Amino acid sequence: MVGSDEPSVMHLDVAPFRRAGLALSLDEFEGLVMDAVARILPDHPARDARSEMTDAEASFLRSAGVDLADFAPHDAALNAPLARTAAEYAAILAASLSVPELAARLAVDESSVRQRLAAHRLYGIKLGRGWRIPLFELDDTGQALVPGLHLVAPHWTDAHPVEVAAWFTQPHVDLEGPRDEPVSPRAWLLSGGSPRTLAALAEEFSDG
Repeated sequence: MVGSDEPSVMHLDVAPFRRAGLALSLDEFEGLVMDAVARILPDHPARDARSEMTDAEASFLRSAGVDLADFAPHDAALNAPLARTAAEYAAILAASLSVPELAARLAVDESSVRQRLAAHRLYGIKLGRGWRIPLFELDDTGQALVPGLHLVAPHWTDAHPVEVAAWFTQPHVDLEGPRDEPVSPRAWLLSGGSPRTLAALAEEFSDG
């Protein structure tokens, strides 16, 4: 209805994934989204710690110069980054491949993919009893891994998928393209850049 105040509803659509060559059903997409939300968001609202203080505790903290407002739940607006992280994580999961799917694309045995995951030469996200391998680890043909990935991936072992995706796909200040412009680590490798140079930069993951 024109002029209606009711908010519009956005429905999930797997068409973008199918255009990218990902055989993802709507049920699978919904499952990945809900798994991402469950992993990222807390399972209960933040409690107001002030309500659990005794009068004596509150008085002592005030006398010490502590602002009791610091113990209040965060403003709802501050939760926006958390929701954004959950959405980004869901997108990474949706734009990823299972072990059989990746093996088929690479024309290798599934055992070969699992060996690379076990050796951390390939970055994967453990989901239930299986793995999801983010699509950003493949080259632009979608049929081969980004060259030199095996030297960089070991540094991502304990990193969150959203952190890895941002680092690998966004311009890096220490990497320059042919026109001296910052390029992403992924673009650096695809253009023939040294994977050892990139592996050295990836050490910042373990330093963090």
